[in-house]
Amino acid sequence: MINDIYELLKTILNKELRGNLTPTEYNLIAKQAQNEIYRGYFEDEARDKYKEKRGLSSKGYANLSLNQRQRIDQFSSKATLSFDSPDFVLPTDLYLIKDFGIDFNGTVVEEMEGQYIGFLGKSLAAPSEVFPIYEQTGNKITISPSTIQTGVTCRYLRKPLDPKWTYQIIGGVELFNPSSNDFQDFELHTSEFSNLVIVMASYFGLNLKEEVVIKYVTEKKQQQTAREEQ
Repeated sequence: MINDIYELLKTILNKELRGNLTPTEYNLIAKQAQNEIYRGYFEDEARDKYKEKRGLSSKGYANLSLNQRQRIDQFSSKATLSFDSPDFVLPTDLYLIKDFGIDFNGTVVEEMEGQYIGFLGKSLAAPSEVFPIYEQTGNKITISPSTIQTGVTCRYLRKPLDPKWTYQIIGGVELFNPSSNDFQDFELHTSEFSNLVIVMASYFGLNLKEEVVIKYVTEKKQQQTAREEQ
C-alpha cells in the first residue's frame, strides 16, 4: 500500500502544482498521517470511558462498531513485565493498556488512582495477592501488595510501526525497493487508503474529498492499463 499511495500522492501534487515529493518528505508525513488516523480510533473509546464513569456506558470500546474494533485489535499484543524494584516496566511500544489488561498469575490487577491507594492500605479492603491493585506512572506500574514481583503480564494495544518507503537509485531515478531491510508498509487496514491520502495531502495545503481520491485512483489505473496494452 505504501508505494501505491506514494505514486498517487506524487501525481496529485504534480497536478496541483505543489512541487516534487521526496522520499524523506513522504516518510515523514506517512508516519504523521498513520499516527493521526490511529489516534482517531480512540476518540470513541475516550468518550465511552467518560460515559462509563457516569454509569451511562459499557466498559472499554464495546460501543465501537465491529469494523472499528477490528482495526484496533490488529494492534493487540501481550507481554510479560519485568520487575525493576519497586515497579514493573511497561513495553516500549505500548500505546494503551487494555481494560483488565494487567494480570498476576491469572488474577486481574485492578487499576487504582494514587489518592485511593493509601486509604485502601488502612482499610479492610487492603490489596492482597488475591485482590491486587496497580497505579501507573509514566512507563511503569506499581503493584500492591509489594510481595508481587513475578508472574505479571500486560495485554495492550501497541503503537504502529513507522512506515518507510525504501528505494534504490537507478539511472538517477528513485525506484521503489521493498526488499530493503528497513522497509515497512503502513500497518493500517487497506480500507484506510483514501483517508491516508487525504490526511497526507492536507500537509501540503490540499483539502481533498474521498471522491476526488477515487477519481485519481481510477485515472491512474486507466493510464496503467493503456500503457500495458501498447
